[in-house]
Amino acid sequence: MEKKQTPKGKSYWNNNGAYQKEFDALYENLVPAQGEANSVHGEMIRSISRLFYDFCNNGNCNAIEVPTSWEDCDHCDGTGYQKEECQFCEGDGYEGDDMDECGDCSGEGEVDQDCEYCGGECGEDVSEDPEITQYYESMLDYLEQHMDDTSSLEKLREFMLDPNNGYNSYTYDDKEMKVYNDVCDAVVYQVLTTENVLREFVS
Repeated sequence: MEKKQTPKGKSYWNNNGAYQKEFDALYENLVPAQGEANSVHGEMIRSISRLFYDFCNNGNCNAIEVPTSWEDCDHCDGTGYQKEECQFCEGDGYEGDDMDECGDCSGEGEVDQDCEYCGGECGEDVSEDPEITQYYESMLDYLEQHMDDTSSLEKLREFMLDPNNGYNSYTYDDKEMKVYNDVCDAVVYQVLTTENVLREFVS
């Protein structure tokens, strides 16, 4: 069978992928309404379909999570405040003609003010590298275990983990769609040219 590649301007999301007719038939016959498929081919089709869907429909908000870690504010060393000159005594620590100790700063000449950089929060959540959620990672792993040629899958994983990509930055242009189309093309070609077998265990 001749290998096909979905051209620019077309995609399985728009129902005009290179193997669209075959893909639709395979999905209809092999993928259950709920849960995992009971055959290897069915689970391969289900996996790439779910991955494609979450990208196009949800902007990968279910497939990707970005952990955060708390970092102390550099400007207040995590205390949440900064020392500022006491405005009441103008920094000398005393007030009045009798030179009494300033009641506002207790004679220190400085008072604590909320840090102007963190607003008294002591620090901020800093984004770490994106991670693929367990549900979708299991699908990528399944495809990796069963695809003969995983080169397109490797590119998909790199795309999903690229910190420059994300929910607010996806453009869904030909370049991005190609990442998913290529995996679909490879999966359907393999399914059409290899023997299907039942899975030993389906969760």
